[in-house]
Amino acid sequence: MTKRIKLFVVVLASLALSIAIVAFRHRGDGETPLPVLTTLDGFSLSDQRARPVKLDDLRGQVWIADFIFTGCQAACPMLTSRMRSLQRHIEEREGALGRELPVRLVSFSVDPEVDTPEKLQAYAAKWGADERRWLFLTGSLDEMNRAVTRGMKIPFEKGGADTSAFDVMHGERLVVVDKMGRIRGYFETDPEGMARVKDAIESLLSDRGA
Repeated sequence: MTKRIKLFVVVLASLALSIAIVAFRHRGDGETPLPVLTTLDGFSLSDQRARPVKLDDLRGQVWIADFIFTGCQAACPMLTSRMRSLQRHIEEREGALGRELPVRLVSFSVDPEVDTPEKLQAYAAKWGADERRWLFLTGSLDEMNRAVTRGMKIPFEKGGADTSAFDVMHGERLVVVDKMGRIRGYFETDPEGMARVKDAIESLLSDRGA
């Protein structure tokens, strides 16, 4: 086992422990406050329009993150589909309330050396992303590692004999971040997990989970 694979396993084990803690402490009942797992450090990336995006730009908003790359043919279409369903859910909530909600969707590329802003813009358009709400982020590999692996505790690694995009390993959970830049939960993307994500959003917006 190489040193880099060992690191991947250690980070993955740490993430699994965090998820277990969340599952124990927050059962999606809408009443139990979400735990504060960690506070994110700053990052500096670019969105699908090549505009700079920093962590401070997301403060004051609840946001949900996923981790994808444009060449992915397996988990990423599923993850993006789940994010698109959240976009529709937020739009419906805004329609019912008659006001805009401070909620963003943020997709981090885990193959930033390949995923240019132009590629992410085409990917966003393909999936019907509302660019006012849904960001697709890329940047240098070092900065993406800092934001995703060290900050959000989501491991990703490009491996194998062929270093093509199809060999990228990455986490497949959604991460919910509060208005203060604190991670409040890691969630599965099955129906129960998605229901919990929606409950988490409501909780944080109403300050029940703040």
